Formats: sequence, C-alpha cells, structure tokens
Amino acid sequence: MKLNTGMNDRFAYRAYQMMHPDTKADRIARSRAIAKILSGGGIGLALSTWLCFRFGVGLTVAAFVYLIEILLLSLMNCLVCSAIFSVIAVGCLDFFFTLPIFSFRVNSVQDVAALVAFLTTSLVVTSLVHRARQLSEFHRKQAQLLDLTRDSVMVRDMDDVITYWNNGAEALYGWKKEEVLGKVADSVLRTRFPVALGDIKESLFATGRWEGELINTRRDGLQAAVETRWALLRNDQGRPIATLETSTDITERKRKEEALHHVARLTTAGELGASLAHELAQPLCEITAYTTASLRWLDRDAPNLEEALTCLRRVVNESKRLAELFRRVRMLAKRTPPQMTRLEINEVVNDVIPLVQREVLNHSVTLKTKLATGLPVVLGDRIQLAQVMTNLIMNGIQAMVNVEDRARELLIELRRSDEGSVIVAVQDSGKGIDAENASKLFEPFFTTKPEGMGVGLSICRSIVRAHGGELRAMNNAGYSATFEFSLPSITGNAPEE
Repeated sequence: MKLNTGMNDRFAYRAYQMMHPDTKADRIARSRAIAKILSGGGIGLALSTWLCFRFGVGLTVAAFVYLIEILLLSLMNCLVCSAIFSVIAVGCLDFFFTLPIFSFRVNSVQDVAALVAFLTTSLVVTSLVHRARQLSEFHRKQAQLLDLTRDSVMVRDMDDVITYWNNGAEALYGWKKEEVLGKVADSVLRTRFPVALGDIKESLFATGRWEGELINTRRDGLQAAVETRWALLRNDQGRPIATLETSTDITERKRKEEALHHVARLTTAGELGASLAHELAQPLCEITAYTTASLRWLDRDAPNLEEALTCLRRVVNESKRLAELFRRVRMLAKRTPPQMTRLEINEVVNDVIPLVQREVLNHSVTLKTKLATGLPVVLGDRIQLAQVMTNLIMNGIQAMVNVEDRARELLIELRRSDEGSVIVAVQDSGKGIDAENASKLFEPFFTTKPEGMGVGLSICRSIVRAHGGELRAMNNAGYSATFEFSLPSITGNAPEE
C-alpha cells in the first residue's frame, strides 16, 4: 500500500511539474530566451529597416516585410516581445517610410490608417499564433502525461484505425508507435472478445462506455489478458468520432488465479473423494457381510429364515445410511439453504456472465445473449439459480472444446412460455448429445468427461425442481444441443417465502 501511494505521489508531482513549470531554473531559462529574442529581433528589425530604406521601398512593402518578421518572432513563443516589436515596427514605418520622413509626424490620413491597420494586424496575428502554440504545447504535455502511465492507452477512429498509441501500449504489446499508427486495431492485436463485437459496440454507442476483459496478441505471438475500458468521444454535433481505450495488463494475475482455481478444484475433489471413501467404506462392508451371512443361512439344508431376515433387515438399514450419505453430499454441493425471493431472471443472467468471461475467452467462444423484456417475476434463490446457469454455461463451453470446423458460439436465451412460465435456454454449437447418453444425463455420478464427477447436472435438476420448474436437454437440427429450464412466474402479489 505504501509503495502504491508513493508511486501515485510521484506521478502526481511529475504531472504538476509538467503542467506548471515554474521553478527558479525555469524562470532563469525563460529570461535568457527572452533576452535572445529581443537581441535577435532588434538586429533583424534594424537590418530589415536598412535594406528597405536602402532600396527605397514604399510603405506597403516595408509594412509587409515587418509583418513577416514579427510573425516569425511570434513563433518563438514570446507574446510580449512580439508586441514590443510591433510597436517598434510602427515607429520605423512612420519615421523612415511615411512622409515627411525622419519625422514622427504624419500628414496623410491614409498613412495613419495604414499604420493603425499594421499595428492591429500584427498584434492579432501575434496573439493567434501565441494561442495556437499554447494549445499545441498543452496537448503535447497531455500526451506526455499519458505516456507516464504503465497502462496501455490507444485511440481508434470509427473505422477502428489506430490514431494514438502511448508508451504503455508499446511496452505491453511490443509494437512502436510508427508501426501501428494508421493500421486497423483488430488486424494488429487479433483481439478475442468475451461477447460478440456487435453487442459491445451497441452498448458503447448506447452508454458511451464499455468495460470488460479481452485477450490480445503481442508482437512476439504471446497472448496478453487485459482489463479494458472504452470511452466514446463525440463531436459538438453529438456524432461519434473516436474511441479511447485504456487497458491494464492482468496476464500474470490471471495465471495466478488459474493456478489457485486449479488447486482449489483439486483440493475440493480430494476432500470430497476422501470423505466419500471413508464414509462409504463402512456401510458397504456391512452390507457385504450381512448379505453373505444371509446367503449362508438360506443355503443350509434347513434354511434359518429368521437369521436370514435379520441380516436382510440390517442390509436395509445400511442402505438407508448410504442414501443419507448421498443426500448429505448433495446438500454439500448446494452449500446453503435456499433463500427464496422475488427475482428478475434477466438480472441473474447479467450476474453470471462476468463470472464465466475467463472461460469464454480461454476457449475462444463467442457468448451471445438474447434477453427478453417484460418477463414475469419468479420466486427463487438467486445464488442457486446462478449456480444452475453457471453449470449449464460451463457444460456448453466444454462441449465445444473439440469444435474446429465452425464458430464456437454459446447463446443464452430468455423467453416466456405459452403457460406463462420463464424459460432460460443455453445453446451451444458442439456435436450434440449422444443418443445412448440422453437418458442418463441427469443421473447422479454419471459423466462423459474423464475428469468429471457427474454431480453437476443432477444438482442443477434438483435445484430447478425445488423451484417448481423442470430442466430439459435436447439436440438441435444439424448439430448442437440446448439445455433449458423453466421457472413458474409469480401471479398477483404472491408473498415471499
């Protein structure tokens, strides 16, 4: 925390120094520069006067020469010097080129008007040039401030052509400014978006900004995960003219998060497996022993039915213990008791999407949403329904791992059924559901994944049924599969539970 605070303080001080250069050294440097301008300008003005007088030029030509010289002096960024030389030039025009010469008296009204016009023109031109230089210097310093940040800063026009590229972008992606300016951003970075680019631009135009995580490709071919923020720039007429994109490199953070998630998954699976092995071992041994004993009692010449029945009753009791263990495993997966509240299902979907963005990016999947307006309110547990949606989305992503001949697209669609219930559907573009596995999908501990545990869909169905709905799976025409669940809507003012 102290390190970050110190860096922020240094950045702020450096920025203040750049925007307010008012140190003693700066004042001395400015004084020397003004002295050089005054001496150089005086020599130049004297030389111009001598040449014009030597060759006998008229008032108009001399005024034009003086105006050019004053304009050049104004480019030296000294407004006071330019104003002083404008007054001196008027005096020279009056003394050397206006009748009577060698006198500051002016007889002609036209000459007076010419001198006033010259003075006004020179001062206006000098002021405009000085103002333009100030603005240019201000913009240059602002650009220097953007180069101080470690974040990548990029500006794109409405055709996605790069018009600005700061030092942070050079450090992050490896390309120099001159190599990318004028090029289309997507062709340079080969960006992978968490959702369709059209949806991102629609949100950008609607709200003026967008935030999310992207995967960009560096010059060396490695991929960089960035947390990016887009802001839309409009002109005075409200027409979009550019997009400012600032990005923070989170590649290392994502790598560490992935490692932590992997360790957490292994730890959880190991703990659950060890717990199951320990808890299941005893009742299974008891069932085996009592079953063997009952067979021995029945396999005698004179079967002892009473002892056999006793053993079978104990087998039933141990089976009930097993059922209770499986119930506890399911409750462990649920973690918390349901908290039923009135919910807008669109909001639950919007809560889930940021949680799966990392997996969407890592698997090069395009996530699309088709939300519906005017959906009725449902009664449910927000966390459990989010768990169901997350599981279905992750299953859809994993179903497309081996897809190479078509786009990997995942569609989340919300709609209202004819009966008035709310339907949430997740459609992938994978190979679909094998016919031999269709009837087993929701059975506990059934899985087609080598590393799977086979509890995800079973838990999802139990959650949906606890909400009064139903979870279904179906193949689509051609290829792909859809998992959808329905939730009953609240009619009237149903009380919350």
